Amino acid sequence: MKAKIWLMAVLALIVAACSEKPVSFDTPYIIDGELTGVREGIEIGLYQYDGNVGTRIATDTIVGGKFHFEQQMQEPELNKLTLRVRDNDFPPLSRDIYVMPGAHVKVKGSGYHIKTWQVESKVPEQIAYDELQAIPEYEAFQDVALERTKITNELFAIDRTTEKERYREAYNRYAAISEQSDSIYQIIQGKQVEIMKRVKPSEPWLSELSGMAGMSIAYPDYAFTEDAKALYQSLPDELKQTKQGMEIYASLYPPKQAMNGDDFPDADFYDLEGNLHHIAEHKGKYILLDFWSSGCGPCIQAFPVMKQLYEQYAGKLAIVSMSTDTDSRWHKASAEHDITWSNWNEMKGEGGIYTNYRIMGIPYYVLINPEGKIEKQIKGFMEEPFRAIFAELFDN
Repeated sequence: MKAKIWLMAVLALIVAACSEKPVSFDTPYIIDGELTGVREGIEIGLYQYDGNVGTRIATDTIVGGKFHFEQQMQEPELNKLTLRVRDNDFPPLSRDIYVMPGAHVKVKGSGYHIKTWQVESKVPEQIAYDELQAIPEYEAFQDVALERTKITNELFAIDRTTEKERYREAYNRYAAISEQSDSIYQIIQGKQVEIMKRVKPSEPWLSELSGMAGMSIAYPDYAFTEDAKALYQSLPDELKQTKQGMEIYASLYPPKQAMNGDDFPDADFYDLEGNLHHIAEHKGKYILLDFWSSGCGPCIQAFPVMKQLYEQYAGKLAIVSMSTDTDSRWHKASAEHDITWSNWNEMKGEGGIYTNYRIMGIPYYVLINPEGKIEKQIKGFMEEPFRAIFAELFDN
């Protein structure tokens, strides 16, 4: 983070040196959009990312083919933004925008292919990102993505009990369009790998490698795992030691998967005051590990239930919530929610112990028995089944 803050400060000074007015950190950035072939009145959202958590920070309506955003940066390291439109004419994709204090970014596009709208910018990360995305097949990919979404909505609207033939026909179309989408994406991924081999690593480069690493752990037959490993090995040591570098390593070289009946894996965790903790502190009780993030609605929805369980079964049940957020977002989210049980962070995001369980979505819960064996792993949160697990343990 310190390196990122230093980099942003240097970039701000460069911009200041090239402009008539000094640029301070609170100087707003501007994003101007000019579009053709897009309906009037469509709402476009601007999202900011902290780690994997996206928050909408502004919206504008397209009028006369134009939109405009003028915002101040909240923190130096939060310079990755995303333009997104939720509309039936738009594919379910987005356009990444990088900003810095005082930057004036111009977005130009023709039609609804938002991912390939052109961006004029002097921000170094934007230039690096666009170089990685300069792949012609993204145009066809957006058409296929839009068609796939339309068929998905059609499937949801069909009554499977009374319209079996219609459902089967729509499902066959969905399977065909999915195969076409996968085929195009394979081409895109292959070309992206070749670009990444040629250019220097940057923040967008690392983000792309992180996505490849995630695919490699999610899909054992992922075609580009060895390419991703080779790209990782090409990184200088200082980038390997960053939080993102450690997450990439953990996905590409995952530890042994923790299964029910195994001893629980442990690691170094930190509370909000920076004190060191280990899961073993609670051995002798049942332990519920709760993997969560501030951007996960069901994770937050579960907190009141966990508080009741924590109080109801005090002395029998320890709860350890493990945030995957960045340090700043974790502190902010913790202040907003009444977490009275252990609230820790490994500071490795979705690296570290997260990969021991091959977690592909949160909330994710791991129940450990008093002997230190993994007893149950729970994907997602549904209140009644969740409560029933502990009622069966402690109330019978």
